[in-house]
Amino acid sequence: MENVSPTRMNLLARKGQVVLARQGVDLLKKKRDALVSEFFAVVRTNLNSRERLNNVSKEAVDLLNLAIGLEGRQAVESLGLAGKREIVLQVSEKNVWGIRIPEVSGPSLRRREYQRGYNPAAASVRTLEASSLFEEVLDLLVEVAGSETRIKRLGSEIKKTTRRVNALEQVVIPRILREISYIKSVLEQREREDIFRLKMIKRKSDAEPSVRPGNDG
Repeated sequence: MENVSPTRMNLLARKGQVVLARQGVDLLKKKRDALVSEFFAVVRTNLNSRERLNNVSKEAVDLLNLAIGLEGRQAVESLGLAGKREIVLQVSEKNVWGIRIPEVSGPSLRRREYQRGYNPAAASVRTLEASSLFEEVLDLLVEVAGSETRIKRLGSEIKKTTRRVNALEQVVIPRILREISYIKSVLEQREREDIFRLKMIKRKSDAEPSVRPGNDG
């Protein structure tokens, strides 16, 4: 406490700091609660998307292997090259309590048969269905990638906010309260000493004989 000047002005300043620190804790906890709520909402979406991705991927691979086995690898690969295209996605940001959360979006990657660059009549039903399933896989991959990016960002912010709350509750506020207690104790001791001195002065004054002017007769 050597650096703390025990004055009434510092006492008032420390009390104001405690009020601000506690208000900061309340705001940070509200922010953390909002982030946690958003985090679990995204986690639920991610788990559903992952489950669908696993199921659709398995079905797509099984169907593709069947098509290759029945129609030949070269024929299937030829159709795949014809359907090659560039994929463009948009990355935007969502604001959650001042935190910018990335959002990945874009048009659905599923196409109709005639949009794949080859004659649908030249492909088997199995190949067409496999193409459709793999395009659904792409949609789900984008969805999963976007949600996992949000999960990482939210998780990082939740940890950061929790550390700030803990620092205020466990370090900053207790330190200020100790300083307030120290300043109060010093001021109270000074007040007791002042009262004691006043009493001593009064006793001394009362004990001294009063001097009255004498009569010359």
